[in-house]
Amino acid sequence: MVDVTNVSTRRNWLGLFGSVLAMLGVSGGVQAAAGESAGGPAKAAGGAAGQDADTLLAKEAIRELRHCYGMATDRIGTNTPEGIEEGRAIYHRIFTPDARIGAAGYDPVTGPDAWVDLVKGALAPYEVTQHFIGTQYFRELTLPDAAGRGGHARMASYLQAWHEEKDGRLYLFVGTYEDEAVFVPGTGWRIRDMLLHLTTVDYRRVSKTRG
Repeated sequence: MVDVTNVSTRRNWLGLFGSVLAMLGVSGGVQAAAGESAGGPAKAAGGAAGQDADTLLAKEAIRELRHCYGMATDRIGTNTPEGIEEGRAIYHRIFTPDARIGAAGYDPVTGPDAWVDLVKGALAPYEVTQHFIGTQYFRELTLPDAAGRGGHARMASYLQAWHEEKDGRLYLFVGTYEDEAVFVPGTGWRIRDMLLHLTTVDYRRVSKTRG
């Protein structure tokens, strides 16, 4: 299972990174950014470096929501009870309960369970699927205040989704996810609105059997 809420490991790693930089003689600003990300004060470079580190951590957490979405969707695409339930559990960790979720060719639904039902039906005809998340761009990012209120972000992510059909053809869907994420106090970042736009499609032949 993928845990999208726990950032302590990243904070520990960044703290270690800051220590290594110090031993190598790297100066002030970079060390301060690493220290702030690890939960410590950014004394050497002042408040600006601390703000940058918080922004980097927020962006990483929001990007991970989209990455986990791709994995969850492919698990649902296995069309097995275990895979579907694993994907459902991940959806519940990346979406708000009232999330509005939609894609090209489908009317938006409300909530992760409704989206599981839609995805399950849409992917059932395929032997296997794989979702690749590429370029990610933040259109907007507002960090939460000290009480965890007010966090808001908008992010675009490129997608290539590969689907193997039963007759051996590959159906390639190319599109862009448009996500609106919010920071939920006590929980972390969650996607509140997702819409997948279609860019183009392609069909190819499977040239090699799966190993």
